[in-house]
Amino acid sequence: MEEALRQSEVRNRSLIEAIPDLMFRLNRDGMFLDYFPSKDDRVTESKEVLGKTVEQVFSEDLAWWTRHYLELTLTSGQSQSGEYMLPFEEGWRTYEARYVKSGDDVVLAIVRDITDRKAIEAALLVEQQLEKQKAAQLEKALDKLQRTQTQLIQAEKLSSLGQMVAGVAHEINNPLAFIHGNLIYLDTCIKDIQYMLCMYHKYYPEPLPELKEAVADIDVDFMLDDLPKALESMKLGTHRIQEIVTSLRNFSRLDEAKMKAVDLHEGIESTLLILQNRLKAKAEQGETNIIRDYGELPRVECHASQINQVFMNLISNAINALGNQPAPREIKISTRLELAEYEENMDMVVVEISDNGPGIPELVRQQIFNPFFTTKPVGKGTGLGLAISHQIVVEKHGGKIECISELGEGTKFIVSLPLNCTKIDREQLV
Repeated sequence: MEEALRQSEVRNRSLIEAIPDLMFRLNRDGMFLDYFPSKDDRVTESKEVLGKTVEQVFSEDLAWWTRHYLELTLTSGQSQSGEYMLPFEEGWRTYEARYVKSGDDVVLAIVRDITDRKAIEAALLVEQQLEKQKAAQLEKALDKLQRTQTQLIQAEKLSSLGQMVAGVAHEINNPLAFIHGNLIYLDTCIKDIQYMLCMYHKYYPEPLPELKEAVADIDVDFMLDDLPKALESMKLGTHRIQEIVTSLRNFSRLDEAKMKAVDLHEGIESTLLILQNRLKAKAEQGETNIIRDYGELPRVECHASQINQVFMNLISNAINALGNQPAPREIKISTRLELAEYEENMDMVVVEISDNGPGIPELVRQQIFNPFFTTKPVGKGTGLGLAISHQIVVEKHGGKIECISELGEGTKFIVSLPLNCTKIDREQLV
């Protein structure tokens, strides 16, 4: 039995010596029953510690900390662990202490130096933070790249569309001015001829037989009655063409690089005029009805050509949504003025464009303002129309644009623009 006990003590001693950490046992009074210094501790010996209390061996703070975990382990009966730091000449070191109940009133403590591990964890944390920062920077750069690409495409579309529209308007306007000017002269000439024929008829009521036969052949009375009507019809036609040219110019507004106070109703009507051909009834479809519900609006400070492009995109999308819709096919355009409730807010002009089409699924609706997102087949759409509209309204004018839609209930786009965009701090716009 003595030999077995001796061999057991040898095994336990070998096991303890193989563990590099500091180990000690304490009773309930905080007295050291055993003390095995760590392999790095070449100063402290067991005989210097055994029989002493933690207050006699440790510093005041460490002694209080050790007694706290001693009492907690004995009371709960469960293992406890904690970390503490001690100052040395080379700097602070971190330790992890684990306390295990080793009898009714005895606790075994194992203390490990985790300074190097903490340094590695801190380095990994710093590296993770740097990786997160790099990822955030890359995401920001990608977003900026997409925004720049969208802006370039938008600028190109605006420029090409505006130049085309302005060029067409200019080319139409030149012959139109010539025709209109000649119509005024022609009107005067016809009136003079009418007067002369009336005078001949008055003073020469019985013309020669040949002249009388010629008058009957050409039906002078009908001609005199119909010529003014034909002339008036031509005047109405040229006036209508002038309105179209004016609408084209208002839509393009290439000469308005700065913000100006404009009439939004005029921009909407110009857009509808340009889209008139798409609104007309076709053989397989019914006509698309435009319902106007205009409120009293003041003039709005904005980039007119850009806002007109927003109207063009939204109304075009509504027409597309009604492509296979049975009658009635309706697009409703409503405008109103919303006055600010508080002084720090701004008065807003609201334009609502809604259709009675099939509606938009929720998953699609959440992505419609993302650049390059489209549900159209390849080659039929770029996915930029609504993204550009969002950029124009939100970023360039400090407004809001939102989409409300349910399947089978149609779609409504709400555009809100501040009355005076020039007062908005551009640095605060997203």
